[in-house]
Amino acid sequence: MLGTVEVWRGDDRLDVGTPRNREVLARLLLSPGRVLPIARLIDDLWEGCPPPQALSSLRTFICRLRRVVEPPAQEAGRPSVLITEPLGYVLRVDEAALDSARFEQLLQQARGAADPSTVLGLVDEALGLWRGPAYAEFTHALWAKGEVARLQELQLGAVERRLDTLLTLGRHGEAVPELEAHTRAHPLREEGWRLLALGLYRSSRQGDALAALRDARGYLAEELGVDPGPELRKLEAGILSQTADLDLPPAPAPVAIRRPVARLRCLGRDDLLATAGAAMADAESGSGSSMVFDGEPGVGRTQLLRGVEALADMRGFQVAWAQAHPLEREYDYGVARQVFEPILYSMPESERHELLRGTVQPAADIVWHNRPSSGGPDGLHALYRLAVRLAERAPLLIAIDDLQWCDPGSLRWLAYLARRIEGVPLVVAATRATGVPAGDDQLLESLCSLFAPVCLGGLPAEAAAALAAELFGAEPEPAFLASCLHETGGNTFLLAEHLKAQATGKRSTSIARWAAGQLRHAGPGAATLARAVATLDHAADFHTVADLAGLADSQAASALSALVGMGILRDGSPLRFTQPVVRQAVLDGVPASVPRFALTSIVTPEPPGSPVRSGVPGPVGG
Repeated sequence: MLGTVEVWRGDDRLDVGTPRNREVLARLLLSPGRVLPIARLIDDLWEGCPPPQALSSLRTFICRLRRVVEPPAQEAGRPSVLITEPLGYVLRVDEAALDSARFEQLLQQARGAADPSTVLGLVDEALGLWRGPAYAEFTHALWAKGEVARLQELQLGAVERRLDTLLTLGRHGEAVPELEAHTRAHPLREEGWRLLALGLYRSSRQGDALAALRDARGYLAEELGVDPGPELRKLEAGILSQTADLDLPPAPAPVAIRRPVARLRCLGRDDLLATAGAAMADAESGSGSSMVFDGEPGVGRTQLLRGVEALADMRGFQVAWAQAHPLEREYDYGVARQVFEPILYSMPESERHELLRGTVQPAADIVWHNRPSSGGPDGLHALYRLAVRLAERAPLLIAIDDLQWCDPGSLRWLAYLARRIEGVPLVVAATRATGVPAGDDQLLESLCSLFAPVCLGGLPAEAAAALAAELFGAEPEPAFLASCLHETGGNTFLLAEHLKAQATGKRSTSIARWAAGQLRHAGPGAATLARAVATLDHAADFHTVADLAGLADSQAASALSALVGMGILRDGSPLRFTQPVVRQAVLDGVPASVPRFALTSIVTPEPPGSPVRSGVPGPVGG
């Protein structure tokens, strides 16, 4: 549990009630799926001094909670979530719906990952579930103290794992300031001091590294009366002797910097792959070009870009891949750094130094030393020259997924590059989700006007039949396939997930999560408006929908424009969903008919007008 107790059904945060109601729910969630005896529950809630009416009070709390947590369609008198057993109560909830369980699952995946970039992504996602101290609402409760200590230790370990991984990736400039703050906050954790000293040493600050170790020795002696442990003593000796073991391990040879993971063939998109192949042939002759794969969310943009990546690799291109993300839109030149950093890291230091000399030097500050403020005209030109120098070594493909979430600095660099690419053996291939609001729509449109547009629509019937045959191992019945195409509009993601659901006879939770994610991306009011359209169906004219959603006409019009632009709703009256499966997912809620229990660490309420948190991430990109 990562803070106050919150219960979510789809996009709606439900009102649990009084603090005592939330405490009862929190205590039950400590043991999901297991019977909690009444006597134990009373003892925990009143800490061994229950009042005479404790049992009746507890039953009142349980009754109130049932009104919140049970599905709306649940038959009265037959609870399926909060159940009374002969000896107590049991809360039947999927642990995967708990933020605390998700946090531990991500850390477990990080422990099993070998690639540092993968580890960093998993740990960042895990730490993103925290917004404050564990069990902030119940720090007074004796029953919570053990779990608070356990989760806090896991969090601190995750923070240190993240900082260790940054050092492994050579990102000392990012890690050292965070390590300085971490050691000030937790001066008795020797691992923090070890990482700080190592980061300072690798930043050519040997004196500061030794000073940090002296500070650690002083804290430990003053607070605990002990000397530093063997790891700190070993590190200090290594720094004094400048042992090579403390340097970054040598980078692998720059062969196949990034191996593509996608199949070369993309169902129903072979003609678009051929277009990309023609652009690569021109680049091999010294004439570069840029293209953008434009399509509604879910049509398969990312899959097609992976196919382009695989084709480029087969032709001997260097491949530089970047994935834009809405959470990193404020990180200036973040996408440019994703493009260049893996290539630079794979080079021997002498070769990298030679590549970054002269007019390219300002680019080194941006993508290698992590000083985005070094941008401006000189930075744009330096990044352009860096791309040219790399392309002169071997033809280069720069692949960027989800351009709509690209940071402004990288957008300006791509525009600068696209206007000067004609004589360079370089192909820029990007994807953009049609209609998804961008951070700077005007800047994005200006960039895309410089790219050759390649539009993606729904899968044709032949490709859909091939997809179904791959999933089922046999040709589908024509009527069944036609029904699936009607339900999904031929949207690649929706069709694949709908086919899988049909095979199991269950509704697709993947479609439900995807729909929730797209409604979040559509902006404020979109989820509420979509629910109103789904509810009204044939009676969904604009003003009735706006009234039901409780939105002013201007707010409803803005949300409707986004939903139509993204292909979720059709334009016209009555308003209708483009894909019936999405309407069903919206009606069902996310996940379908099951309350969303999210134990987050949000201590303060959401500010007015902020997007509603669904707690269920959706896929990003096509």
